[in-house]
Amino acid sequence: MSVCPVYQTTLKETDVARGKLALLESVQRGSTEWSERLEEILSRCLLCGACASVCASKVDTTDLIQRGRQGLFEVGKGARPANPIVRSIRQAEFSGKILLKGSSLFQALACKKIPETSGLHLRFPLSFFAKRATVPPVAWTPFINSFRPDAARHGNAGRIGFFVGCGANYLFPDTARALEGICRHAGAALIVPKDQVCCGLPAYASGDIETAQALARKNVDVFRSLQLDVVLTVCASCGSYLKDLGGLLKDDPLRQGAARSLAEKHLDAMAFLVENLGFDKRLRRLNRAARSRGLPPVVTAYHDPCHLRIGQGIVDAPRRLLRAAPGVELAEASHPGQCCGHGGDFNLSHFDLSVKILDRRMRDFETVAPDAIVTGCTGCLLQFAEGASRKGLAGRVKICHPLVLIERSIAPE
Repeated sequence: MSVCPVYQTTLKETDVARGKLALLESVQRGSTEWSERLEEILSRCLLCGACASVCASKVDTTDLIQRGRQGLFEVGKGARPANPIVRSIRQAEFSGKILLKGSSLFQALACKKIPETSGLHLRFPLSFFAKRATVPPVAWTPFINSFRPDAARHGNAGRIGFFVGCGANYLFPDTARALEGICRHAGAALIVPKDQVCCGLPAYASGDIETAQALARKNVDVFRSLQLDVVLTVCASCGSYLKDLGGLLKDDPLRQGAARSLAEKHLDAMAFLVENLGFDKRLRRLNRAARSRGLPPVVTAYHDPCHLRIGQGIVDAPRRLLRAAPGVELAEASHPGQCCGHGGDFNLSHFDLSVKILDRRMRDFETVAPDAIVTGCTGCLLQFAEGASRKGLAGRVKICHPLVLIERSIAPE
């Protein structure tokens, strides 16, 4: 109760893990049936992992709630439609206002500019366009299609693979390009397989294990032939999910070993830059030279994504990079571990509640009056873009991944 962002907002017993687990236990005993009401209750969870991280009895609440969603999906009680965009069009659940507001993203989804293997098809039904104050533009040339490999450079960093993720590929390609530029600055090169697909987290979180496993098998097959030393991600949600691939494919004897290997090789890009390349030290040297210019720093607030802080245990690396970056002043807001309220599908099915959780986080940031809010998860980036728009800060406060700010800080003038 003390850490659940949903319970802290609603104060309802069913919104805390204990209430959900009690219901799942009654299903197991046979005294409660799978139902739409149970689906509603289990959907009111961000899967942030906060409750599991503080549980004295080490109960893996996140896994149990997800398994409950899987049970609902298997008996046909899950809420996930097969194709929300197409279904909404057929049922005429759209208007000119929706199409105008979300035109580029809507057209990319509906007209197959974004393939169905992308998790974005699961993330953005018509209700997404109707309720939000802002809609992210889509990159008409995805990062993977525009990437040009530099096979000549691998150096001491070894063979660095890059799992791009749907968000960085289509919605925030500046994040992927920033990692590419930073690696080039450090004398390293990325290997970006073009056949990689969605990590599978949107399907997995909704209970659709079959789709999640199919996507995982595809990614394992794509990456295992490349003889990589490390596989980087720039989205905390993708990264946290990839670390559990071995468990997801535990019943697949042909791929279980490769899945475990991919999970073990994974590292968040910011942690890699600090731990493997010592890039924060390089930034500090550049920072000393930049101070002589006398330009005002970019006051920057950093948000810890739940899937990075809890899911991967990474808290320090992003801050080390930001503190060292030339022209960047890190301003710590209160409640650094507070969830933003996005939670993938949660943002769609419980948008009003999601925004209430976001409002609390935005109030933390307003106290430090930042020029930029940065975070290492594409879902969180979507959420803060919405928060900035609702607060009238769009265009005044930059919302981006830390790597975007860092890469610009070292770009030649």
